[in-house]
Amino acid sequence: MKRQDDLQKILEAIAKSGIKVEGDFVAQKNVEYEVVGVDAGGIGIQINGTCKKLTKTEEEIYTAIENLQKDKNDEGKFIMYDFDQWYAIFRVLSQFCGYPSKPKDFEKSMRNIGSDDLRIPCKYDNFRKVTLNKLPKNVALWSQYLKTADQYSQKQLIVAITLMEKLNIE
Repeated sequence: MKRQDDLQKILEAIAKSGIKVEGDFVAQKNVEYEVVGVDAGGIGIQINGTCKKLTKTEEEIYTAIENLQKDKNDEGKFIMYDFDQWYAIFRVLSQFCGYPSKPKDFEKSMRNIGSDDLRIPCKYDNFRKVTLNKLPKNVALWSQYLKTADQYSQKQLIVAITLMEKLNIE
């Protein structure tokens, strides 16, 4: 309950200050703006300005994922070949396109747009526990790790970067 009270105090302080806030509250370490000391208890909020939400239709998302699953590397192998690579898609779509940030809710959204018909359907149990400790939470920064990441992370990086290209995310 304390967390709910703290959040309420933060929102009230923002409303009184006249600051216009759009989008989602996200937990990121890359801080562009920071408001601290909102009340005597030292409650603060961080607002990350680097996560723009894009307006993409379900059809555009589905087509991008479908084409992503058809793409092959220089050796003629699919770049998306494992169910756990849905983690990369999950991260891109939740960060940039307003899709759910909870894996189970994301899976439901993907089923609603027809992911069960794809070569590799979205399955929550196969990507929900993926964590890439050596990569930043901000997916927009992932491309700079492509040459230095371990093999496990690289398979996620390639999918994320390719999907961002297909959706024109810079």
